[in-house]
Amino acid sequence: MSQATAQSFEKHAHHPVPTYIALLLWLGALMAWLGSRFMGWDAADVSMGLLFGAVFMALSMGRIYTVRLQDRIIMLEMKVRCAEVLPAGEDARLAQLTPKQMVALRFASDAELGDLLDRAVRERLSPVDIKRAVTQWRADHHRT
Repeated sequence: MSQATAQSFEKHAHHPVPTYIALLLWLGALMAWLGSRFMGWDAADVSMGLLFGAVFMALSMGRIYTVRLQDRIIMLEMKVRCAEVLPAGEDARLAQLTPKQMVALRFASDAELGDLLDRAVRERLSPVDIKRAVTQWRADHHRT
């Protein structure tokens, strides 16, 4: 969902499409397997293909959801860090960055954080450019 989409009670429902797809693949695999096992259908290969598709979707979702959650945690961490490190009110500039830009900014040392944040907002630096601009790297050993 894009950040520009307005939230309301009518629009807050969550529809995890990848989960639905994985469920449909798994149900199709189950039906094909049951048909091949008990009804004599020639569907063993179809069953295995659908099952592999369901497993692939589940593994992909696990990775995608993990990265999204990490990005949300990093954005929260950056808001707290900027509020602690930067002069009062300067942390509000974070709201002008995309989530990916904020995630890239986490590598900047406390000493260069304010200047790099200002430059990222002013020049609309890409996440890669933000990382290139960091001179004193702050390691992130906990990212998966």
